Amino acid sequence: MIVNKLSVEVSKDVENFEKLFKDSPKKTEVAIDRTMRKLSKWTEVQVLRIMSRELQVTQKRMKQFGRIKTYLGGGYNGSRYLIVWIGTIPMMAHRMGRATQRARGVQVGRHDFYEEAFLMQPLNATRPLVFQRKDNWSHKWRKSKVSGRWMRMGLPIFSHKVPLFHKAKSALNEIEPKLLKRFVTLLHQELNYAFNIESRKSNS
Repeated sequence: MIVNKLSVEVSKDVENFEKLFKDSPKKTEVAIDRTMRKLSKWTEVQVLRIMSRELQVTQKRMKQFGRIKTYLGGGYNGSRYLIVWIGTIPMMAHRMGRATQRARGVQVGRHDFYEEAFLMQPLNATRPLVFQRKDNWSHKWRKSKVSGRWMRMGLPIFSHKVPLFHKAKSALNEIEPKLLKRFVTLLHQELNYAFNIESRKSNS
């Protein structure tokens, strides 16, 4: 949907360059490639800012999570497209900031507070995780990974995780209407550079 919209709108904005396109297809291709690379980087930064705001963590921390990436691709007919990837598997709560045990629960960073939670460091963890006791807990029949036998087992606690799916969807909805405007702006800049500034440099 976005690709089709871009192709229609851009064709209107670059009508004045049509003759130059035909005369200098190589320059045009280079300009469009530059545009897409810059659009990709800009989109990644914008989504990073939105997700940082939504999750109330710093952009530096959000970037360290490695959950936001952009990719450029192309089809056989010469079309180009931009893919925005956001990993939405829930994140462990302790990764969102410094976890501190309080009298009534656990404080993570400046904003997230888990009432009645506590910190505990499992043997395979590098630092304490945020846990909480389950309500109405009871053993359940489960298959042992060690013996393969079915037995009643389970832990009366669970680790807190932060859901990301809806925040990621919100970020994409926010950035989508801005992509076209940014694409057109960058395209004009790159075409101007290719046909005016760069040409003058090569002729001087």
